[in-house]
Amino acid sequence: MLRDCIVELDAAPLAHAEAAPDGDYAGWVYRRDLGPIGITDVGTDPVRVARTARAIRRSTDAFFLLSIAQRPTWSLHAEHQTSMSAGDAVLLDSAQPFRLAADDFGHHVVVNLPKSHLTRTFRMARDVLGRRIPAGNPMLRVLMAGVAELGREPGSLPDGSETEIGHTFSELLVATLRWEENPRPEDAGAVLGRRAQLLRMQDFARRHLAEPDLSPRLLATAFGVSPRYVEVAFREGGLSPSRFIRETRLETAARVLADPRQRHRSIAAVARSVGIEGPSTFARMFRARYGLSPRDFRHAPFGCAAGDPPGTEGREVPRGS
Repeated sequence: MLRDCIVELDAAPLAHAEAAPDGDYAGWVYRRDLGPIGITDVGTDPVRVARTARAIRRSTDAFFLLSIAQRPTWSLHAEHQTSMSAGDAVLLDSAQPFRLAADDFGHHVVVNLPKSHLTRTFRMARDVLGRRIPAGNPMLRVLMAGVAELGREPGSLPDGSETEIGHTFSELLVATLRWEENPRPEDAGAVLGRRAQLLRMQDFARRHLAEPDLSPRLLATAFGVSPRYVEVAFREGGLSPSRFIRETRLETAARVLADPRQRHRSIAAVARSVGIEGPSTFARMFRARYGLSPRDFRHAPFGCAAGDPPGTEGREVPRGS
């Protein structure tokens, strides 16, 4: 089960675990899919897991994995061998070999995000892969607080809210990485303030996609800030505000077009629902983004047209031996 819970991994108990008097192995995997991201809680007797070159060659998985240690563990990825205490994290790339191991009972929370989703919004420094992200990173702490809240009452989310929550978690993941790249601690307060404001502005934009006049100027008016402030906040997040609005409109439209339950809606109605009133304009923008017309996209095999690898199925495995 550990081999398949996130991406294909080679997993094996450590020698002293295999020699346990009762011969039992205990572990659990809890999985939650939230639209663009997945969250997996993994607990295991002492074990070594590895993403091997062989597994990479025979799979098409393309994810970044933020592995957050809940107990002491260590990882090896790229040129970094990293020891982690509880609360520390490490960013792993499923397209590169890596290892994780725990000499005692291992416990990780893993946030996985398609690589294409992250690279569209964040220009990542290469050396962040495999490097320890300390538990004191405030964005990481906010992310973990959100994960803990999700686990407090499983099944309590309102219908249809998973994707919106997933977008919020993906923004927090990006903010966690950006915090690590900030070289000036004296600016941390201002940066954190802009990032918090950015999350609120992005949420506002998603909730008002249907309004054709949604624009950076409208965001500035709604939040009582200058257009320049909006521009700076969004560019720190990796996209200009205009591009964020455009990309979010097209991604939302793509999800609707790929949903068999929405086949009764005309393409023009889908376009209007994301604030694009001209069918020809929508068709041109959509083709430029996805390489297919909206009509062809709607009838393409699900998950293939968008260019992102399909998500893994959610599953929950109870504790047990």
